[in-house]
Amino acid sequence: MKMKLVALTRPQPGREAEYHEWYDTRHLPELVNTFGMAGAQRYKLAARLMGEDPNEFLAIYDVEADDPMAFLAAIGAASKSGELTQSDAQDFGTCYTALFTEHGDRVVPG
Repeated sequence: MKMKLVALTRPQPGREAEYHEWYDTRHLPELVNTFGMAGAQRYKLAARLMGEDPNEFLAIYDVEADDPMAFLAAIGAASKSGELTQSDAQDFGTCYTALFTEHGDRVVPG
């Protein structure tokens, strides 16, 4: 099934350059290549319409897997084993990561 892995994150204060270097050159490529994802892209918050969230960066990963929980478990195991490079330049106190399955049809201009 097709899914989107979504991560909302922010750097630790004063460690922005280190955070972006790790995320762009290590984290995204490692996840995409280790788990056979179709791709991933990062975004920076441009404006907020509503709600409160301190995270200013969004990463969206294109995932295809049969079992969402098994997929997340594999990422957890790879993180724990050191297969994925970790960085404490990310603020883990505010990050949000979740896996979403498709729900309903895609709406395009008619």
